[in-house]
Parts: sequence; C-alpha cells; structure tokens
Amino acid sequence: MHRLGYKCMWLLASLLCVSLAAEGEVTEPSAPSRLRLLTEPLPPLSYLEGDKATGYAVELVEQLKSRVGEDASIEVLPWARAYSVASQLPNVLLFSTAVRDSRRSQFDFVGPIATARIMVYKLATDTEIPASLDAVSQLGSLGVYRGSPSQRILNTHGVKNVEVSSYPLQSLRQLLAGRVRYWCQADLAVSMLLSQAGTNELAISPLFELERVELYLAFSRGTPAATVQKWHQALSDFQEEGDFVRLYEKWFNMSAENTSSHILWHLKPED
Repeated sequence: MHRLGYKCMWLLASLLCVSLAAEGEVTEPSAPSRLRLLTEPLPPLSYLEGDKATGYAVELVEQLKSRVGEDASIEVLPWARAYSVASQLPNVLLFSTAVRDSRRSQFDFVGPIATARIMVYKLATDTEIPASLDAVSQLGSLGVYRGSPSQRILNTHGVKNVEVSSYPLQSLRQLLAGRVRYWCQADLAVSMLLSQAGTNELAISPLFELERVELYLAFSRGTPAATVQKWHQALSDFQEEGDFVRLYEKWFNMSAENTSSHILWHLKPED
C-alpha cells in the first residue's frame, strides 16, 4: 500500500514538472515568423487613400514584395509609434528611414531609395527673409513633426521655439493658420501636403536648405541577414532593369539622384 502511494506521488510530481516546463515554453517570447511592414503618413512617399496604403515608397515596397515572395500588408502608423515597434521587435521593415548614428546599432539599412532636402519654409505673404536658422529662430517658432529629420536638425542646433506635431500635415496647417511662423519639412512631401491642405505652392516660399537626407529601408535588429540580403537583391534588380528610375519620375517628376543600392549592416558594440 505504501509502495503504491509512493508511486502515485512520484507520478504526480513528474506530471507537475512537465506541466511547468510546458508553461515556460508558452510564455517565452518568440520572434514573429513573418516580416512586418511599417511606414508613416508622409505623402507622396507613403500615405492612406481611404483605407489603402499608397505612395512612392509604398509602391516600391509592393514591387519588391512580389520579388521576394512576401505577402504581409503595409501598415501606416504615426512615425513615433512605428519607430517604437521597429526598435523593440525583430522582423520589422520600417520605411522610409534616414540613417543616423543612433540608429546604426538598431537597424540594417538597404538603399538609398530616395533623397530629400530638409527645407525651411515661410508663408508667401511674410515679407521677412531670414537667411539662417539662427535668424529664423529669433523671429518666430518653427513647426515640425515628431521624430522627423527636421526635428532632429533643430534639436542639434539648439533651437528651442519648436512646435511639434504628430503628423506633417498638422505642422503645415499650423503655418497656414499663423500658429507658427516657419515650417521645416522634407521637400519631397511639400507639394502633396499643400494639396491635402487645400492650397498650392503659391502659398509658401522656401527660405534655405538645412540638410540633404538619403532615405532607406530599415530592417530591425534580429531580422535574419538572409532576409535583408534578399530584399537588397530585389532592389538592385529593380534598379538595374530601369523600373526604379521610372517609378521615381512618376511620383516626383524628377530624376533619382541614386540608382544603385547597398546594405549598411547594423553596428555591433565592438564596432
């Protein structure tokens, strides 16, 4: 009888260990098995038309998707949210992304896919024509959107009177309404943003260029190297076949400055 009781206790203990081990396996976080595609609302690079993602970068990624055999849908999120997701999870493609030192340890970059000039704009009716960022910052506030190259540049120069919005269209509307005096924005997006705001290029005037930025496809840390290489090969083929130039001219009515691509692998701590 005692022997049978010991056997039952041993069996129950064994089952409990198996159960706990299985429980540990379920709760252990695992990487997504498929690539997640994230972008921001920045027309004409990427934006929503109804509930459908469209734009130059969206169309480019859709073309590359078919070449690499990827079928995930493209998600359009506010930049800060999209960047947060890509910074924390593997198997995320974030686009269109500028390369910064602070991002080199977090992402593998494929590109460039576009070149943008970061410009400062004023209302056409504003008669003051400041020639430098220092002069601008003394005359009034600047509108930018959160997480943009524009915000980073202004922060680097120590500009304090900055109004930060969640979307670039909000910043433009602040300029048009007189809530900010100047607007800092990538030139590629200006024409379509003006159209969305119900106006055109005659409403504003460019003052000067702050920086020229190349934009890339950014693959989050932990994404397999083979995946990054596959997308790079697809982009290279797309460029060599002439489709890249045609797509760029379709959306921007100008020639692409870069028609070849490369991979910038993420930097490891010892690098």
